[in-house]
Amino acid sequence: MIMRDTIFTLTDLVDESLVCDAVKAMVAEVQRYVPGYRLKQDIQFERFGSNRPLKIPGYGEFEGMKTSVFLEVEGAGDYLPKYAGNLDIMTAAAKAAAEVLVRQTGRIAA
Repeated sequence: MIMRDTIFTLTDLVDESLVCDAVKAMVAEVQRYVPGYRLKQDIQFERFGSNRPLKIPGYGEFEGMKTSVFLEVEGAGDYLPKYAGNLDIMTAAAKAAAEVLVRQTGRIAA
C-alpha cells in the first residue's frame, strides 16, 4: 500500500485559490526531491460561520475555514519498496538539511 497522508487546517476565511496555489507550489517543491509525492485529490474546503460554528472540545466554537489536503507518497524503489515513500521523504529532508548546513558553514558537520 502506498503511503497516504491527510492534512487538516483551521484558519480564518481566506481566498481558496491562494491556498490551492500555495499547496500546489509546495507539492512541486517536494517533488524535486521525491518525484512520487503528489496530491491524491482536489483540495477541499469547508466554511463554518456564526450560523453553524464548529464545536471543538477544550476550545469552544470556531468560525472560519477547514482545509483538507490529501497526499500520496510513492517511493522511488531504489533500495526499498515503493510503498516506503515515507523513508524517501525523510532521506530527502536530511539531505536537504545537510546541503543547507554545508552552504552556510562551508564544511560538513562532524
